[in-house]
Amino acid sequence: MRTRLVLVVAVVGGLALLAGCSSKKAAPVPSTIGPGSSLPESSGYTCIDPAGDIGSQVEGQGSLSSPAGIDLTKAEAHVQGPDLVVTYTTVGPIASAPSPFFVLLQGDASAPQVSFDLRTEPSGPSGAWVLSLGTTPAGGIEKFQPLPTPVTVTGNTLTYSVPLSSIPPIATLQWSFGATSTQPDGSVLFDDCSSIPSPTSQTAPSIVTVPPTTN
Repeated sequence: MRTRLVLVVAVVGGLALLAGCSSKKAAPVPSTIGPGSSLPESSGYTCIDPAGDIGSQVEGQGSLSSPAGIDLTKAEAHVQGPDLVVTYTTVGPIASAPSPFFVLLQGDASAPQVSFDLRTEPSGPSGAWVLSLGTTPAGGIEKFQPLPTPVTVTGNTLTYSVPLSSIPPIATLQWSFGATSTQPDGSVLFDDCSSIPSPTSQTAPSIVTVPPTTN
């Protein structure tokens, strides 16, 4: 069973509802890597995802191939110069999926102060795509703010470039991507892809933080 990002967050909101893996026995414990670490700063991640693994349950492997507009085959985020460039590729046209929603989580809900998420959906005027940044202040709850960043959707590809100066420092090696589609009956189907390996025991992997990418 592969890592499953809990994408119910897409409709109810809140970074605290995002889970890095399907294990419910133990929460990841943040571990900080100091400035002298030999680990490189994270400059991004490319996640390859099989087709036909859309699910309706939080746990387990999905087996649906529809709606193809959220069936991820590749999701990636990379620092390119002054920007973080994010691209999702799906099996079918994104516009064909009812109420599509795409989310990127940098970090994990167990370490909200070093994590953030970027989410986009066609909720603007005339169905324009809107990009929002979610961050969690110390001792608080996640707050969202719209970013003045254009989102381009062409066929089965969605992409946007966010200035690093507009988002928190990239401080962990964990990247999770997801897509959801809310059906006419209110049910939510989702697909996800993550850099977090599937757990082989009841203990979830710890967060590893690195010297943050400077803005």
